[in-house]
Amino acid sequence: MNKTLKFWILTLITFTMIAILSSSLFSSYLVTKKSLIEKSLEQNEMYALKLAKMSEEVFKAMEANLEARKPDVIDHIENPEELTKILDQLLISGKNFNSLSVIGSDSIAIATSPNIGITGNKIESEGVEEALRKKESIITKPYKAVTGRLLILVSTPLFDDSNTYLGMLNGTIYLQEDNFIQNILAEHFSEDGSYVFVVDELGTLIYHPDKMRIGENVSENRVIQSLLNRKSGAQELYNTQGTHLLAGYSYIPESKWGVVSQTPYESGLQPLSGIMTKMFFYTLPFVILFFVLAYLLSEKLASPLKNLAISTMNSNLGDVSVQNLKVSTWYFEAKQLTETIENYRKLQEEVVANFKDLSLTDPLTRLKNRRYSELFFADLLEQKNSFSIISIDIDHFKKVNDEFGHQIGDETLQFLASKMMSSVSEKDVCVRLGGEEFVIILPNSSLDEAYIQAEKLRKEIENSILSMNRKITISAGVGEYKVNKENVIELLHRVDEALYVAKSEGRNKTVISP
Repeated sequence: MNKTLKFWILTLITFTMIAILSSSLFSSYLVTKKSLIEKSLEQNEMYALKLAKMSEEVFKAMEANLEARKPDVIDHIENPEELTKILDQLLISGKNFNSLSVIGSDSIAIATSPNIGITGNKIESEGVEEALRKKESIITKPYKAVTGRLLILVSTPLFDDSNTYLGMLNGTIYLQEDNFIQNILAEHFSEDGSYVFVVDELGTLIYHPDKMRIGENVSENRVIQSLLNRKSGAQELYNTQGTHLLAGYSYIPESKWGVVSQTPYESGLQPLSGIMTKMFFYTLPFVILFFVLAYLLSEKLASPLKNLAISTMNSNLGDVSVQNLKVSTWYFEAKQLTETIENYRKLQEEVVANFKDLSLTDPLTRLKNRRYSELFFADLLEQKNSFSIISIDIDHFKKVNDEFGHQIGDETLQFLASKMMSSVSEKDVCVRLGGEEFVIILPNSSLDEAYIQAEKLRKEIENSILSMNRKITISAGVGEYKVNKENVIELLHRVDEALYVAKSEGRNKTVISP
């Protein structure tokens, strides 16, 4: 039995709709998958950078503590009992060392805290010999001490007024026991398999959630090779144990170490199935609606030809009624079918466009999000345009949340976003990076113009009163992109340092990045 025109129209429309739906979902799947991978890499990279900064600050504090007590140690170098008291005080105030010692230029341990039974003995461990040989402030590679512990040594030399080398003041960190590295990093282990680890300048594990792996060399890892080249960034890779990972990494100049934050590939893509399910159910009503419309349209299009077929079957060919029967042409049917498919395609494009807009917009403040800023920066660099940026952070924002609750905190963020939008021109872009961190990108604006803009916004915020009858202030860092001299990450890092200076100098201030 031959199929009717209505059947073939419905078959064609159904096939086309399934094809469009499938291709739309497949393309959305690929785009969403790529976005999740990039987001996970970005988060791990920023997380590693944050932890690297924290670790670097701790090292600077440790070295500063040793430097601060050097005069006292030099003054009492001949008095072991007094030296022990000084070391005890330093151990309590420093908090980050597991033990402290003063070792003479002849390698003899003069005093230690706590007392580990080596006072008066000659110390011939690798780290001590290296520090005595170099006679400068160093952070050693991991080595086994005479006590059998795996440790690193933070050492500063001791010279008297005549520049005679007296020995060194040391702080030690026991890598396989409780230490400041674990205090910073141990809490950053997730149930989804994400974790953080640290390597030294040779690719040896200094910290790892699995303490049995501390001291293992993992320099064959591609991420570790990048760190050994003093690079920071993010990569998708397989580690030395064959696990597929999304890793972000950051180099610590102070200690020449590297921090790696990584997430299993499967964990990074875990939200994908939920997103695709939502997209399917969002699209399904449109599919059903258009199928009903297609059915009605096919009936209308096929009806004239059906009437003609019935008439020719029941009438003679010379019957006038057959000749006078009006039937729509094939061109009309093709036109209607094309318009139906085109309308459906446009609706699908609108759905995809809506999803794209949502992916580039911060839902709370309606400002652009970090992903949009990356695309915008890429356009600016491609067009070789000059631009400046303002990095903004709300002062004491945590107190707002703690005192008034997160709803007021959200209103505060929305208030700042509104002020930012009203203070910029159409060509400028306001971005919420996350939390209370915001950025304004000013294309073709000089550093002075950006500074004036930042100060204007800062003063307006300072003079405004929020709904909870309280004022807030902001701190800002300002910088101008140096064409062909730096990349965006370096620019952002530079401006973030200026913002940090503004906060450290009392907040409610704008600082220009040098």
